[in-house]
Amino acid sequence: MSTPVNNSASILSQYALNSSATPTSASNAATASAAATATQQTLGENDFLTMMMAQLKNQDPLNPMDNSAFVAQLAQFSQVSGIQNLNTTMSSLSSNLTSNQALQASSLIGKQVYVNSSQAVYNGQGAFSGMVTLPQSTDSLNVQISDASGAVIKQISLGTQAAGSIPFTWDGSTDAGGSAPAGTYKIAATADLSGKSTQLTTVLPANVNSVSFSSSGGAIQLNLQGLGSTPLSSVQQIAQ
Repeated sequence: MSTPVNNSASILSQYALNSSATPTSASNAATASAAATATQQTLGENDFLTMMMAQLKNQDPLNPMDNSAFVAQLAQFSQVSGIQNLNTTMSSLSSNLTSNQALQASSLIGKQVYVNSSQAVYNGQGAFSGMVTLPQSTDSLNVQISDASGAVIKQISLGTQAAGSIPFTWDGSTDAGGSAPAGTYKIAATADLSGKSTQLTTVLPANVNSVSFSSSGGAIQLNLQGLGSTPLSSVQQIAQ
């Protein structure tokens, strides 16, 4: 005749919280000793139900287990199982999102994007366009262009402007009357805000040379001509 078991609730409750267990019974001492040095095995839903049925069969009929304990055990197991399913779903969504971002980034190779930057590459031909981020209205907005040596070659006055993204265009000419050669130039914008000269953020164009992906995840990087690497999320605008 088997001995009634009424302390199984604590065993199942612990399993439901930890979702794993190792054999510890005295009747299975040899197996427990061998398992102590082995990798702990995770129990599944079928194992849990088998343990619960064994508990029902072996409980003391004169002192049956409280039904509320069974309900609590099932609720705990359902919660653990739900969290595991949620983790699997989120992992799948993350993988799909990364794949979509990679596809989007690869389509930008060879195109021109606009990013927050203080320098840009001018090809020596045609006009060069950018934007200035103005937090509040001003009576004096100016854009200053410097060459690689730091010498200012062009001053562009945009005058009075309301708050927002203010576009500007440089035709490649210099204040000395010449034309700027191809190269990397520094663009600085300042405005008179509340009586104080303030440096502003400039949004400048750059060509996308390549795209970098990390096998361990992380942000997808765009390798921009003359600017180096920048996250895909930093792109403010894509040129038509």
